[in-house]
Amino acid sequence: MAKSSSNPLITGSGLWQQSPERVLFENHSFGLNAGDRIGLVGHNGCGKSTFLNILAGRNEPSEGSISVSRAAVVSCVEQHLPKQLMELTLAEAVRDALPKDKRDWMDWKVDVMLPEMGFEPHQSAVLCKDLSGGQMTRLMLARALMTEPNLLLLDEPSNHLDLPTIMWLESFLKSWKGSFLMISHDATLLDSVTNRTWILQDRKLHAFDLPCTKALAEHEVLTQARIARRDSEEKEIKRVEASAKRLADWGRTYDNEDLSRKAKSMEKMVDRMKDDQTDAVEAYPWNLSIAGEQIQADRLVQLKDLNVTPPVADVFLYNVDDIAVRPGDRIAVMGANGTGKSSLLRCCWEKRTSEAGDVRVHPRCRIAFYDQTLQQLPGEANLVEGMVSVGEALGVDLRVPDCEKTIIAAGFKYNQLSQKISQLSGGERARLLLVSLSQVQANLMMLDEPTNHLDLYGRNELSNQLQSFNGSFLLVSHDRHLVEATCNRFWVVQNGRLQEVNDADAAYALIAEVQVKAVKADAASQSVVDTTVGESAPEPDHSGEDELLERLIELETLMEADLARRPNRQSPHLQVQWKDEITQIHERLELNG
Repeated sequence: MAKSSSNPLITGSGLWQQSPERVLFENHSFGLNAGDRIGLVGHNGCGKSTFLNILAGRNEPSEGSISVSRAAVVSCVEQHLPKQLMELTLAEAVRDALPKDKRDWMDWKVDVMLPEMGFEPHQSAVLCKDLSGGQMTRLMLARALMTEPNLLLLDEPSNHLDLPTIMWLESFLKSWKGSFLMISHDATLLDSVTNRTWILQDRKLHAFDLPCTKALAEHEVLTQARIARRDSEEKEIKRVEASAKRLADWGRTYDNEDLSRKAKSMEKMVDRMKDDQTDAVEAYPWNLSIAGEQIQADRLVQLKDLNVTPPVADVFLYNVDDIAVRPGDRIAVMGANGTGKSSLLRCCWEKRTSEAGDVRVHPRCRIAFYDQTLQQLPGEANLVEGMVSVGEALGVDLRVPDCEKTIIAAGFKYNQLSQKISQLSGGERARLLLVSLSQVQANLMMLDEPTNHLDLYGRNELSNQLQSFNGSFLLVSHDRHLVEATCNRFWVVQNGRLQEVNDADAAYALIAEVQVKAVKADAASQSVVDTTVGESAPEPDHSGEDELLERLIELETLMEADLARRPNRQSPHLQVQWKDEITQIHERLELNG
């Protein structure tokens, strides 16, 4: 990986930023050089996005200055595509990123950029609103690259992406020749593509010429040294204060002006010592303890002939033939978005008490379910009521005083106990739900993307707790660091089936292989979309039997690829057309009997 040079693209001097509630950062001075590939990390709310927007020129600092080199061509990768572009075609949205006075004569750049981002030529006419999440990420990168930047600013580009798209983004950033600064909570991605790390903590910017994990480890060593130094200074201050007080008392008691002068001199020394004292380290507002129990049993859950369907539609996704979850299992459920990973967990949860026999739960097995939508927490309830309600749903009676202690121990403030859950941030609600589930002493936890709302520190805390969890768990996650650190079994959902592989690397290889095939199928599907824009697709004329069979296979492939997408990314109108045509072909080939 290229080392940073001494050519500054952006320099900052004495940056301060004040939010309405507090100071976000103070006295930042730095240089972002050509060749730098920087990961910017810090807990949620510390000011990372504000800092990036100042670098991008979108915001002005409260104090200080930013200087951008003439050699710097800076471009920002959007977090979300602007709403006004959603009705445009893919090509039009990319062209929109060019300056208005250059769009006509630089139109050729669109045709060059789209293939570089992995798009097929015919996909240029697809509407942005019909793109998948992964395609949307590639579109936003394409827009950022149209001005040929040498510095990219990326604000959480991997947020809510599935694993195949994260792997594509990682490959892109590895091969890109320019510099970048990227905010991310994905330690594996940062370790793979960065050569420097900036940590925003305690209103200061701490810079390391190391990738994320090594930088965090070194920063922790320095933080512990700061804590020890401050503790030592506190003890010395208290000692001098006690001596000054003692001398002052003696001076008054014995009417001794010399002792009184010495006392006042020592008091001034205490003031100087406090002024020079090492800054305090702000505690990270995230404490978590997930308790669980392991029971002696041959198996906790047996899945046999289970038809997995999504909760909002009566659509068959795949069948689980026969597989078991045993005590000690820490299972990662992996795959692209829309394949049915979350649906598997929800089917297991909803059928845990069913007598159908496709989900058989050990009679002594207590299951806790973390729903990524966080809807288990009633929005109008306060924090304590919310925890009690989660316990009631799992058949556990939680006492209010115990809940209050647990919530405060998890890093919430006392005055938040009466706050409505709807007023909490996504990260706070995720923390409250995890803490609530930990109180039921589950034998099996089912966790559906628990890191969606967590920052890097929260993810590390969750990872540490899952490593020491006494029970078993099923984990749906695209966080490779979490999966590799906590799991010992790996299930991959793809192509309408669930397949177990030996390790995480085998899962990644299988997902990457499937993704290549999915892209081809998606391209074929989108080509059909193109024919339906503005008018109905023409009735196909397949007269020969071989042609009809070939068309039937093609239609079934298109249907399978579209159903594998998330529900909001599917094309129901096309599915109806494909079903009608499949029925017609069946009738013509007399396959209905």
